[in-house]
Amino acid sequence: MLKKIALSLAFGIVLFTSGAIAVNASTDLGNNENIQYVKVKKPTFTGQYTKVNGQKGQRIITPKGTILKIMGISPATNSRRSQAVFSLGQISYVKQQRIYQPKNGVYIRNYNTTYFKPYSLKLPIRGQFLQLGKYANDGSEHYKPIFVVTMDGYLQYYSQSRLKHYQIQNNMSYGKQGSGGAAVNSPLFTIKPTQSVKITKFLVKGKYDTLYYRTPVRGLADKKVTKTYYRLKINQLGTIGKTWHSGEDFFSARWTNYNVGGHHFFYLGDVESGD
Repeated sequence: MLKKIALSLAFGIVLFTSGAIAVNASTDLGNNENIQYVKVKKPTFTGQYTKVNGQKGQRIITPKGTILKIMGISPATNSRRSQAVFSLGQISYVKQQRIYQPKNGVYIRNYNTTYFKPYSLKLPIRGQFLQLGKYANDGSEHYKPIFVVTMDGYLQYYSQSRLKHYQIQNNMSYGKQGSGGAAVNSPLFTIKPTQSVKITKFLVKGKYDTLYYRTPVRGLADKKVTKTYYRLKINQLGTIGKTWHSGEDFFSARWTNYNVGGHHFFYLGDVESGD
């Protein structure tokens, strides 16, 4: 009888130990450079704070299901696992008033599959600032209206007059010509939009995105499809890369063209200059 009890206890210990190993096992995500976004699996601190009078307040515990953008990775070493800097990405103006995100970011230690899983955006245009017109690097697109779909599900529209007020030529250029600062510091990312509407539903089929919301956006060619909903169709047309030369100087740009409700828009994804 004593032998049976001892065997049962031993078997239970083995099961308990095995279960603990299975539960605690996690994979370091720092070796995968292709991860752009992750979804939070378990509530944890990811580098954001409450905002109090424009200053950093208390730590925010990011809830399960939140989508985060990877801003930087510190690879694993012999003494520690990899770390990552997370961002909520381009969030709505209203949400920005409540959340403080340090410019330099905060490296988080638990960058593993216990807390996060790689994620692909269901609506790929989220966070991209689409501007009216065609890009030609001749200034013709400057100050034309811009809109963006935020990570928390809002469509924010910026009129020409608002962009001129803040000297925002496009999402990569602002300030007086030739004296603008780094694009990452552009006021475009933080100013109050001309109009903001909550997206209630979206559909994605290939290169076609369809947004639905309850209030028409003045300046966009949305259509009323029911008593309570408006629809905006977005079609990705293709990406172009081009380099311009002037003497020994060069300027390169890469942008994606869109058809938005029958009108040309573009997203300027990358620029580079030098000599």
